Amino acid sequence: MKDYPEIEIKLHEMMVKRKIRTIAKLHKMSGLSRKAISKALSDKPYKMNIDTLAKLCKALDCDIKDLLVLKKD
Repeated sequence: MKDYPEIEIKLHEMMVKRKIRTIAKLHKMSGLSRKAISKALSDKPYKMNIDTLAKLCKALDCDIKDLLVLKKD
């Protein structure tokens, strides 16, 4: 059991908001690999690199707070 809260990645929601329908399109916009984007979209625990987060924010024209949410129990 973890003694800290989980962080939820709201990438799918931001893609919908920005009308980005495919991983391929976000790949072209961000320069990130399709695999990195797929991992970020999955519900499995994932350690995201700071550079990946910065590239997503730039491509999606959003702030970190728009992509990451601290889950509270």
